[in-house]
Amino acid sequence: MFFRIKPLFIIFLLLVNGCGFSNLNKVSIYNNISLETPNDKYNILFKNNLKKTFNINNSTKARYLLRSSISFSSSETLSVNGSDTLNSTFADANYSLIETKSNKVINSGSIKTFPALSSSSSSIYSKDMSIQHIKERLSFSAAKKIHMRLNLIMQKLN
Repeated sequence: MFFRIKPLFIIFLLLVNGCGFSNLNKVSIYNNISLETPNDKYNILFKNNLKKTFNINNSTKARYLLRSSISFSSSETLSVNGSDTLNSTFADANYSLIETKSNKVINSGSIKTFPALSSSSSSIYSKDMSIQHIKERLSFSAAKKIHMRLNLIMQKLN
């Protein structure tokens, strides 16, 4: 009985160890990146979201520089029943990944997020707060999309 269970137990231990050590390379890749964004409210929020998604600690010897900025654009759309107008807000995030030693641009581009609709309230305060919350959500979404795109590039570089 013990000789039948022993190979299964060894295979189980190997699978658990293989899955557990797969995240070790990701930590060392992202510690080589420093971030640079403009100094307005939503770009600073965007920078903090990028730090969270890339899990970046402030290191002085960064191998790569990620320059990024985010801007928002709004347009009016009709509601489903056609009686009210809603604001549809998009986020455009521009980024460029630069190697710091040679100032060579490794990858650059822009990402446009899906639109987010704001409420059709008559209160000016609620409209402003709705737009503010939408911009915060869109900056987080853009940071996630940049992370997914640069994750593939960083794995090829290392």
